[in-house]
Amino acid sequence: MLHKSLYKFSTVLIFSLALAVTACSEGDKPKPKATEAVTEKPVNPDLVAQVGDQEITWSELNTMLNSSAMVGLSVPALGTPERSEVIITLLDKVISANLIYLDAKKKGADRLTSYTEDVARFEDAVVAALYESAVLIGDIQVGETEVLHYYNTETNKETELTDDVKTSIESILRKRKLDELKANMRERIRENVDVVVDEKVLSPDYDDTRSDADVVATYDSHRITWSQVKDLMRGADQRADRAAFYVDNEEERQKRLDRYIDNAIMALKGYAAGLDKDPTFIKRTTEYRKTRLINEHRKNLMHSWNPNDDELRTYYVDHMDAIAVPEMRKVQMVVLATREEAEDIKARIDRGDITMFQAAQQYSTDPNAKSTLGEMGWVAQGTGFRELDDFTFNLEPEVVGGPVESPAGWHLVKVLDVTDAQYDNIDDPQTRQRTFRAYMKDQFDNYVVDLRKNHFEVAVYDDVLTRKFQDEANLIAELKKKALEEGSVTQQRTEDLQKYITPQTQQ
Repeated sequence: MLHKSLYKFSTVLIFSLALAVTACSEGDKPKPKATEAVTEKPVNPDLVAQVGDQEITWSELNTMLNSSAMVGLSVPALGTPERSEVIITLLDKVISANLIYLDAKKKGADRLTSYTEDVARFEDAVVAALYESAVLIGDIQVGETEVLHYYNTETNKETELTDDVKTSIESILRKRKLDELKANMRERIRENVDVVVDEKVLSPDYDDTRSDADVVATYDSHRITWSQVKDLMRGADQRADRAAFYVDNEEERQKRLDRYIDNAIMALKGYAAGLDKDPTFIKRTTEYRKTRLINEHRKNLMHSWNPNDDELRTYYVDHMDAIAVPEMRKVQMVVLATREEAEDIKARIDRGDITMFQAAQQYSTDPNAKSTLGEMGWVAQGTGFRELDDFTFNLEPEVVGGPVESPAGWHLVKVLDVTDAQYDNIDDPQTRQRTFRAYMKDQFDNYVVDLRKNHFEVAVYDDVLTRKFQDEANLIAELKKKALEEGSVTQQRTEDLQKYITPQTQQ
């Protein structure tokens, strides 16, 4: 698979970006459209890759890597080869995401009602938040006179007016002003806006007869239907029947509806004030539209690949080695040169004259036995010599068995522990779920590989990546060098720490 292959390349090969790895064999390889590894310097010195018209920058990768909880990657130390490998793995993920995004747009997924409505709701929320922070709250200023007044009237007379005390007072006064602004926020939001709530439609008594089209409130000429707010009215038990689905407290319903109305009015005023042109709005909504479209298209693709029972069973049989977890046994062995010697040692063990550990240390021909005392660790069925494997996996735990012959000699075997096989029955629900996930992953990976090879241009600027990796390594080397210089901050802190530690150790 394309993704798996990337993880295994050395750092040097990673620089040349074997992102062009394909899933088909050499003899069945169509000519790819994408230009994968490119050495030509891009106009943007931060640009490391491009998928169609979508640019991927070094800054973007580093920002995502520092949010590793989101991408499922560890964050190795800056300037290390391990970090370079993780960056390349992340780059591959981002390239795949961009391919799905372009495919979604090509297929018109961005015109689906579910997508456009969801984006519109998000944009309204962003504009409303900007309106609240920029217009209703704004930049709360605290003057010097206010600080001095607070200091003279509300602090202990022995408190010195230091910079830290001033900062603390400013914070307290700013919080007070914010609380005052929020106290009359609703009045300010609804100023010059006629809001009417139909209490009958909102009432729990109306739940059995209400339709989604019923108007629950209006603000000026705008109507709010039950379909727009019903999700807000959900109770804790969302699996209940309709009668118990919604919160039955009228005050709580009114509170939730008021929040919705306030946000709707703030969004309306925010658009009127041109806040949809604000850079923060553009950045947040652009990111959301892209992420939402990728997720929506991926979900629809997965739905279209949903296998029937026969397809899933066939996939399980073909991929059982990867899905099933075989029985594992923790094994101890003594290997002897002849059958006679093996039988003699086993008889001494059975009588209690020596233990398996002593037998392994003193008599085993295994060159590692003196240090391991014959312990082989956990072994899976089917991974050893056939005769020895069959014997070991039919032996009762804690029983010394043998001798049994293999090309390595005559073995005495003891099973120390056993873990049962897992996911070895497709009729088991957990096995079926595991198989389904593996099937979907393969479908998705193959689909992305096809997009990459045959549908969209992919350019990766490996010279930029190499330079960026080297810049990080040089930075770390320079910082280490400076840290060792006489009089450096690091040196001073080390000396201060040593002064503290030395008297303690001498006591």
